[in-house]
Amino acid sequence: MRRLPPHKRDTVQSLLSDTPENCSALFLLNSKRSEVLVDQEDSPKFFAIAYPPTNPPIYFLYGATDQLISGKRFLRQLKQPADLVVPQSLLPLVKRYWSVLFAVPILFLAAPAEWQPPQTADLRVRFLQRQDAGLLQRAFAAEDWLWEYFPSVEDLLTQGQVAAAFIDGELASVASTLTFTTRYCELGVATRPEFRGRGLALECARALSRSQFEQFGRRPCWRTQLGNIGSWKTAHRLGLVETPLPEEFVFLSNYKHLAATGV
Repeated sequence: MRRLPPHKRDTVQSLLSDTPENCSALFLLNSKRSEVLVDQEDSPKFFAIAYPPTNPPIYFLYGATDQLISGKRFLRQLKQPADLVVPQSLLPLVKRYWSVLFAVPILFLAAPAEWQPPQTADLRVRFLQRQDAGLLQRAFAAEDWLWEYFPSVEDLLTQGQVAAAFIDGELASVASTLTFTTRYCELGVATRPEFRGRGLALECARALSRSQFEQFGRRPCWRTQLGNIGSWKTAHRLGLVETPLPEEFVFLSNYKHLAATGV
């Protein structure tokens, strides 16, 4: 496996369709802070899109199941704590050559073709601006996954968007653009514990999905764990439905942690 030069990343991008399942990988593919590892530069058959700044680093793996040598070499090099997102077809290969501490199936939801951006008249919701970066960072320090794929909170508020709900002047809930592509925007929501149960996350998600659709033509999509009923319900109330996956994906880790959900 070798690092793919930035000017050759189109060879990988051409292999990934713009679907909700590939939203994060495609977003990171265009990030200057990511790395792309391939078995061969001109026509890769096994590759990983890596994002070292996360703790632990995350890798999105793709490839044919018959690429055993490339897969084996890559996985045996991963001795440090890491997270992997892999298609179900690669799961036997990963388990054979990499120590998996836990595996969590991923559920994807997205706006269907007939989806229309929802109306929201909740006066508690407004969009944060770059100057609100400190406020967002302080209120949701424990949920820094909301901006983990951006260099900073300021970059999220400049390149993406955050819709926020305020209760008595306090920042209570947010919906952020976790990642986005030409066609889709993956939403992430978080609500401070003392403000949960009021529907704030849904109102923030409604405002954000409408803005993204009207400004950029992006449809909202959602990624969560099977069993996270709160997250699933919020996505459904937003009008999203489970995607007809050609293949399921699994989140794997050799590091003892679980991703925050925050809904």
